[in-house]
Amino acid sequence: MSNRPRKTEEGSKTVQLPPSGLAEDILRGSSAEEQQQHHGPDQIYAFADSLKASERDEDTRAREARMETWVTFSLGAESFGLPVSHVQEILRVAAITRVPHAPKSIRGVTNMRGRVLPVVDLRVRLGLPETDLTAHNRILVASSRGRQIGLLVDAVQQVTRIDIEAVQPPPPDVMTKQSDYIKGVYNVQDGLIIMLLVDRVLLIHDALQGNLTQDQD
Repeated sequence: MSNRPRKTEEGSKTVQLPPSGLAEDILRGSSAEEQQQHHGPDQIYAFADSLKASERDEDTRAREARMETWVTFSLGAESFGLPVSHVQEILRVAAITRVPHAPKSIRGVTNMRGRVLPVVDLRVRLGLPETDLTAHNRILVASSRGRQIGLLVDAVQQVTRIDIEAVQPPPPDVMTKQSDYIKGVYNVQDGLIIMLLVDRVLLIHDALQGNLTQDQD
């Protein structure tokens, strides 16, 4: 079907009509086989089906636009997640060297291909007790504020696609100034993923700093 303006006679003058719009757009986007179906005995039904197919395609594109890729990992019995856009790589744990007088949540530093990488123990940062390292531990190399910082986790679970519109806000009764690093929670088949904000989880508020100081004493 041509997309050129159509002509009609109105009295003695020729009037230019614009293209018909939506219908022509739909037919232009359909295959030759689909257009042929619009000319058979079931052409009305075929045309209605083509509209439904177009709606399904739009729904699929809209859903894909909402999807984000996250890395999920465990700390204790809970599952957490960080956006892949902030995780540069995942390292097996080699030697971690303690640093005197470092903040309590800093486990130490490690060698990453000749570079010194600070390692934050996420268990300690989130108020869980520190544990001995095992073969399952991993370091997520995260980028935040132009820096590379290692995040020590108990184990990495998977890389998964998350519908960001399905993320639920955390219950208000568990939210405090010290837990504003939680973006929300996401339901999966076997439980919940607690979604973290990288830049905020690396901040130590004054009240939390006081608690950490008391722990060190």
